[in-house]
Amino acid sequence: MKRTERLNTMMRYMNNRQFFTISELMREFTISRSTAIRDVHDIEALGMPLVAEVGRDGGYSIMSNQLLPAVQFTNDELKALFIAFLGTANQQLPYLQNRKTLSEKLLAIASTGQQDELIELKHLLQFQNTNPNNPDLLELADFPTPMLKTVLELALKSRYLIFDYQKPHAEPIIRHVYLLHFFNRNANWYAVTFDFMRQAQRIFRVDRIQAARIDNQQPMSQEQLTALLKESCPEPNLIVTLGRSAINKFKQIHPPTLSLHYLDAFQQAARFSDFVDEHNEERLTFYAEWLLFLGDELNVVMMPDELRNMIRKKLAKW
Repeated sequence: MKRTERLNTMMRYMNNRQFFTISELMREFTISRSTAIRDVHDIEALGMPLVAEVGRDGGYSIMSNQLLPAVQFTNDELKALFIAFLGTANQQLPYLQNRKTLSEKLLAIASTGQQDELIELKHLLQFQNTNPNNPDLLELADFPTPMLKTVLELALKSRYLIFDYQKPHAEPIIRHVYLLHFFNRNANWYAVTFDFMRQAQRIFRVDRIQAARIDNQQPMSQEQLTALLKESCPEPNLIVTLGRSAINKFKQIHPPTLSLHYLDAFQQAARFSDFVDEHNEERLTFYAEWLLFLGDELNVVMMPDELRNMIRKKLAKW
């Protein structure tokens, strides 16, 4: 790590901890004692208000109510941030309205030479779904449902929520849930939850949530919930390893609850596992067709007989 980068990282380290010792800096940044002391003196010279505390357990703390020096980015860090903001266009992300102002602020903290490079990058890079005639255009249809931001803000305060949920041509239903996470699929956002009424994990389409609020009467403790979540996930009966071609197809289409576990550093081999209900005909059909779609570069480690028979039937028809 270059010295300038180390000093920037060290300032953030100090600011996040408020109190630190020379020994901690030596361990964290793999530097000698003399180097750590010299870095502390240089950081003080930059304007960070440090207070030395003497004694056996002495160290340094940051003086309260003082302005810290502005965060400094390297050229590559600034480009990475700017490109990340450009890449968020037309991705149905929450808080997307703030993308333009954030990009402008990044440009504002850049030097003249850096600004020229960032503007040139904007012209050179064309991301998927970006309008080439107007890269700054955000189509109205590309904004996510406003309910996504509403539920996100609630979940930051409490994961125990109440949904008023309505499927097409059906009456609204009330669900008491614990929010696990969100995911995006085919231009729709989904909330993965533990549904206390069904005592099982359930996925809700966010745009079908009519209203959401915090459940102040939490149905159970965190310990009870953790135990229920573990019980609701049966042991996998389908285990498959994938080669590179199958991995690429997996990334195109896969059940939202599945993720890959890579088996090598170059991500050329991977494995996934899942539980497939052998009594659910619709589920068996989906998995049979999907596994056939993944192609020949897969190896079945474990598979229910019912699913294996379903695949054989489909192969016989073809």
